[in-house]
Amino acid sequence: MPGAFGLILWVSALAAHASAHEAVKLSWQDCGLLADEKGIELLDYTHEPDPIVLGEPYVITRRFRSLLDRPIQNLTETFQSYNRTAPATWTPTFAGGPFSRCGREQYQTRCPLQPKEEFACHEHHPATHVTGAGTHRAVEHYFADGTFVGCAVVVYQYTAPDPILTLL
Repeated sequence: MPGAFGLILWVSALAAHASAHEAVKLSWQDCGLLADEKGIELLDYTHEPDPIVLGEPYVITRRFRSLLDRPIQNLTETFQSYNRTAPATWTPTFAGGPFSRCGREQYQTRCPLQPKEEFACHEHHPATHVTGAGTHRAVEHYFADGTFVGCAVVVYQYTAPDPILTLL
């Protein structure tokens, strides 16, 4: 029964694919204690899909809570991204910002942000520009009305498209 054998191989490969992807999930850390004023707390940070698949669109979602007793009129972000080029070596690749997280664009949230309010930012990215699979890091700094209020360090993976899944 070559058909059954082929199905067994396909299911085994799919299971191996799932196990491999579970091992390389995104990790993040709120580094807000470094802030001039601990003004926001990072509650959650996700990529969809995770890991990010080369050449495919993805979404980044961040959930925060304001720790301030005053409204935030303008929340801005700067970031620096890195590629892991050796076990203990990170090479800078791209820097951006400052840009406002307040507004009506899909990557922004409405402002002013009220004291102690929870809020989220969802970034819809087009197909990746990264050309090779690997480990990456982003260091993000957040500013409320010009004051450094929080940061995040995120380590994540880019992976090649899975040829098995593209056959489905």
